[in-house]
Amino acid sequence: MSKLIVLSNRVSLPHPDKSTAGGLAVALQDALYDIGGTWVGWNGEKVNHPDEQYFNQTQYNGVEYMTCPLTEKQYQDYYCGFSNNTLWPAMHDRPDLIEYHAEQYETYQKVNQLFAQQLDQIAQPNDIIWIHDYHFLSVAHYCRELGMQNRIGFFLHIPFADLKIWDLLPTASNLIHDLAQYDVIGLQTESDQKQCLNVCHHFLNAQMMNSTEMIHQDRHITVQHYPIGVNPELIQKVAQQQNSTSSIFEFDDFQHQQTIISVDRIDYSKGLIERFSAFEEFLKMYPEYHQHFTDLQIACPCRMDVPTYEHLFEQVKLKVESINQEFSQQDWQPINCTHETVEHDTLMSIYRQSDICWVNSLRDGMNLVAKEYIAAQDRLDPGVLILSKYTGAAEQMPEALIVDPQNRASMVNALNTALKMSKAERLERYQYLINGLKHFDINDWRNAFLKDLEADDASDQFVTPIEEPFKNIAHS
Repeated sequence: MSKLIVLSNRVSLPHPDKSTAGGLAVALQDALYDIGGTWVGWNGEKVNHPDEQYFNQTQYNGVEYMTCPLTEKQYQDYYCGFSNNTLWPAMHDRPDLIEYHAEQYETYQKVNQLFAQQLDQIAQPNDIIWIHDYHFLSVAHYCRELGMQNRIGFFLHIPFADLKIWDLLPTASNLIHDLAQYDVIGLQTESDQKQCLNVCHHFLNAQMMNSTEMIHQDRHITVQHYPIGVNPELIQKVAQQQNSTSSIFEFDDFQHQQTIISVDRIDYSKGLIERFSAFEEFLKMYPEYHQHFTDLQIACPCRMDVPTYEHLFEQVKLKVESINQEFSQQDWQPINCTHETVEHDTLMSIYRQSDICWVNSLRDGMNLVAKEYIAAQDRLDPGVLILSKYTGAAEQMPEALIVDPQNRASMVNALNTALKMSKAERLERYQYLINGLKHFDINDWRNAFLKDLEADDASDQFVTPIEEPFKNIAHS
């Protein structure tokens, strides 16, 4: 029987006493726990010398974990450098922030080769290999060099840049040729899928068979969108049972106020400054709302070794402080912001208790905060989702209040609508949204990708489809 091997940059190791912030780690954890397999990746640690770098192995809940540290040079050049100073801004349409250094690209390739060598050591010929995200565009290239004939799939969790951005990267042609060594390339949205096919056609001159398939050097490659989902039933259960939120926000203090929750890494793609500016404008335009609502912001610092992120962190702190200084009255301040990492279960409870969720990304592959918020809601008294049109989730969740995060009036109007929305309208919007989440959840996402990755029908050996109670609902 074949097994599933997953490779991602970071691995969510089984530490019940540690906080897991969510996103990709939780999604992959949920997908693997259901069917088992092996999860390979970086353990988040650093070592000084390559001779200290080796893979540790542990097993938990049917999943085998194989992780290793990075050397300091790999961390700086592969992770902080090429991955997050070159590829990340490129994929998020920020050419002004792209930095390219040949030495960092060389280290990126060496790290991709390192993990390909590990895959070659552990994979049996019939095993299925699923590679995740922009850190590993070139892994399949090195797997093929090692003679591996396994079916290898790649899923990009972030947006796929258009051709004009790829043309700015000196190594674009090499990277796209490496990408063409995968059997399946998965994207979040139909728009990303089209851009990927266009870029591949440009650099590879591949033979396009149809809207989802191409042939390059005798390899049939599927390029398809698989919008990642969540586990609505599990989130609902956790949100109902979890009550340990007092250490983050004291909801008892907000009994006579409406609350707005936003959860973001401090990243320029998340539209934090734009959101706070719109919130500030709202406070100026609608003084009657003062003391009647509070903005709750969980803003987690990340990549603080990258100067752009360190600077943005300071900007966010200064903006929050400025708004609170200008508009605070008596014991009320408009923004309650924490920079703590919040345990995933606790976060679900925070979502359930919040009246509005505001997702303001300037560019986002999917954004699972939006989906988790809806999944956590009280079915009899749900909240309102304000959602940026530049998220992948907006394609699937049109019943949210869709905003343009680059248009302040759009955001101000949406916030006013959300605060005044009737219960009947909230219920109607929620029903459409929750039905959509159940129609294509985290298991459906995994199963759809693995079905296409399988060379034949062998995927039935380890993939157990879940019941789909809303098959009659159209899903975009």
